[in-house]
Amino acid sequence: MDGVVPEEIRTLADALPFWSRENPSHTALMELNGDDELDRITFHELAEQVDAFAAHLRRRGVGPGRTVALLMPNSARWIVAYWSVFRLGAVAAPLEYAVLDTEPERIEFALANCDAHVVVCEPEDARRVAELTSAGIVSARAEPRGTPPSQPEVEPDDLAQILYTSGATGPKKGVELTHRNLISNVRACCKRMDVRRDDCLPALLPYHHAYPLTTTIILPACAGVPNAVGDVRTQRSKTLLRKCRPTVFVGVPRVFDAMLDGIRRAAQRAGRGGQLRRARWTCAALKKLLGLNTGKLLLRRLHAELFGGRQLRFCMSGGARISPRTLREFFLLGIPVLQGWGMSEISPVGTAQAFSPLRFYLTRHYERKAGSIGKPLDGATITFTQSSVEDLSFDLEQWGEMLVSGPHVMRGYHNDPESTARLMVGGAIRTGDIARRDEDGDLYIVGRVKHVIVLPSGKKVFPEEQLDEPLRRCRTIQEAAVRPIRDGQDREQIGLALRPNLAEVREAKTLGELYSTIKRDIDAALEGGPAYLKRYDFCLSAWRGGEYEELIKTGMGDPSPLRNPFTRETAYSSLKGSDEPVPWRQNQA
Repeated sequence: MDGVVPEEIRTLADALPFWSRENPSHTALMELNGDDELDRITFHELAEQVDAFAAHLRRRGVGPGRTVALLMPNSARWIVAYWSVFRLGAVAAPLEYAVLDTEPERIEFALANCDAHVVVCEPEDARRVAELTSAGIVSARAEPRGTPPSQPEVEPDDLAQILYTSGATGPKKGVELTHRNLISNVRACCKRMDVRRDDCLPALLPYHHAYPLTTTIILPACAGVPNAVGDVRTQRSKTLLRKCRPTVFVGVPRVFDAMLDGIRRAAQRAGRGGQLRRARWTCAALKKLLGLNTGKLLLRRLHAELFGGRQLRFCMSGGARISPRTLREFFLLGIPVLQGWGMSEISPVGTAQAFSPLRFYLTRHYERKAGSIGKPLDGATITFTQSSVEDLSFDLEQWGEMLVSGPHVMRGYHNDPESTARLMVGGAIRTGDIARRDEDGDLYIVGRVKHVIVLPSGKKVFPEEQLDEPLRRCRTIQEAAVRPIRDGQDREQIGLALRPNLAEVREAKTLGELYSTIKRDIDAALEGGPAYLKRYDFCLSAWRGGEYEELIKTGMGDPSPLRNPFTRETAYSSLKGSDEPVPWRQNQA
């Protein structure tokens, strides 16, 4: 079948040599040059560049079992360096480049933990990296020369890479993934996504994350399809999408939310806001009356502006929960956005919705399933288990904490057998995610075990499922995190840590006005919901440098520790009626 990973590819080291022989002139990579035109690299050319860089690494002492850390922005150079590691039978450790300046201690910890032999980075970062490690520094822009090294024997159960998790508390853990883990996950993803040889998968998310690394870097190279190299956080990504004409687009909820906002703002600037609203209304009416999705037909211009044409088959969202409301908005535009679920420890994809053009364009199937993460991938077994949280029990036929087993489950945490033992249960892995299964076998994430709030009445609040959508509707809130807090009688209640949307609250003069404005917005969003959700308190993130600090990391959506503690001194209940000036007016007071 087209695009399925050939059986000859048993390890990551086999992928580029195979396609260099079988389809040498087929495009492997595309990247925008300085003139905003696409430079193309064939599989044969990519294999040659990998051979050359591998020879350079070999002269620096890299060989089987040695760890090579990658610390640089998304680029074709990153991809060449990455595949060069496997060419030598070595171990890759992709690190988060964005925190090199802001949180260098995280990079320092990872480099020491993985025992990096060398670090590949851009020359302008070499001095800063050298201050964090005694490992050798290799420039990503080096001009490699010399004879390609011989290919060492690489086995499926050999360690391929160490990925550092986006854990919410404590030091990040290094997830050990073998070649078998990754190849099995890629094969299952290809089958679920129906990957084809004429597909194009842009690689725009940060490469150190397991989700984009597997689905947009490893998968295309193993399946023999091209990807387009860029960074979704830059304006040039819009040009890249139009130029490369993607057929499958992998993103995270924040990307899709930003895309919707960009569509609306662009239409307003071009004087086409009314036209977009009328087309959306027509699409909604036809979908309701006939079940037909006409968005791709009626909004041809929009598809051309976003993706260079109407060739896009579907988008896949992962990394965090996406709002069903966002999904339905994209459906009306004729853009299928499916959802999957996973975690770094399972290589990382565990479930995903499958795409059916007939169901999308001729039925209401995906509208009914909005919010589902689909079914387990082939080879993945997901069962439900009871939670360790006191007073939290499940009907295991219908829901519970997910327990995952299969060939894609990690080998363990690097140099951390205790954490590995806590998470692994007889070869399966406890996910910490609570899910329910519907009558069709499709799964839905209810929430995280550690986020469940047990109220004095005994009611269980699952923030991800019950509060995510209402809080998204609040115009005064830019970002929110839900956590259990204790009231004056030491009873658990709902706590909301919020980052305000300054554009919506700037008219407030005092902290009392600010908090009351936000509370009215939240109360309106919760109207009609159960009474126990309306008993909450909230605090705001810290005000620094003329703005409120972020609550959640901007990477793949994993919550981080709040930068400010939730205390009674910062909560709404203590500031109600306060006449203290709001931060942006304090200098005027």
